[in-house]
Amino acid sequence: MAEVSPPDGFRSGGEPLIEIWLLFCIGTILCYGTAQQFSKKGVQLIGSYQTGIMYTIASVCIQTTYWVLLPDDKANDLNGILMAIFAGIMGAWGFVFYIFALKSGKVSLVSVITAGYPAVSVVLAIALIGDVLTVPQTIGILLVIMAIIFISLPTKADRAVSRNNENGPKKSRRWLMWAILSLTFWGIWAIPSQVAMRQIGESDYIFIDGLMMALTWIPLWLYFERGRMNKDVRKLSFSGTGGVLASIGTISLFLAISNGQVSVVTPIASIYPLFTVLLARFALKEKLDYLQYGAIAAGVLGIILLAM
Repeated sequence: MAEVSPPDGFRSGGEPLIEIWLLFCIGTILCYGTAQQFSKKGVQLIGSYQTGIMYTIASVCIQTTYWVLLPDDKANDLNGILMAIFAGIMGAWGFVFYIFALKSGKVSLVSVITAGYPAVSVVLAIALIGDVLTVPQTIGILLVIMAIIFISLPTKADRAVSRNNENGPKKSRRWLMWAILSLTFWGIWAIPSQVAMRQIGESDYIFIDGLMMALTWIPLWLYFERGRMNKDVRKLSFSGTGGVLASIGTISLFLAISNGQVSVVTPIASIYPLFTVLLARFALKEKLDYLQYGAIAAGVLGIILLAM
């Protein structure tokens, strides 16, 4: 009897050549890494608050669609909803500070610092819940701290500019303050968000998260921009595309976790800053020195260790 060949894309046992969780994981890396390039360009073209609004529109549309198409079967309780609201507010403000950091900071540096937020989450889990710090987590926290310190140091080019312009305006490092605030708020966000998802489900949490994004950005936009919006669709499209990609990346991450093992998915997805750095180097022409590249390497390794 002739042997029947498996269909294209499948092994002989009928299993797919690539696991579905890995596809979602790769999607997360690509979406998160690419979204930050569009966000940086958007902030440069239309400013922080209009970028936030474009992100909000994308987030609410995509996350509401996910909520409608893939509803949870868990019964909602008040504690879970309140926890989701708190987590959504912390996450939204973490994103506000992230956008502020992108305004003047290099996306390759901002992305690595803010992606180190699990270091804050781990420390809070130890202090509040009594979790035990593992050896990889300890090393990861130290590497993230080291990366932030190295990134905060003036580069060779900065020192040269300072010597040649001693009486001129100093180069602002305010972006670093915003990036650290973003890291802190996202680190706090991670704990209640996980609790909320266990209590009310991922879909309901994602919906509430989108609403909190809107309730945070709309007042800021109305106050600082007086409701004004750039009329140039091309300029708006950068921030809008960034918001779409970021929202898809978040949903893709949840789907990767639900179809795979979180202990495997999370470390793989955590390497997205590397993709961000590569894109920033070639797409945005960002130039870094050896110290900054070393800090990025330390930061990414620390993020991976924290995710294990």
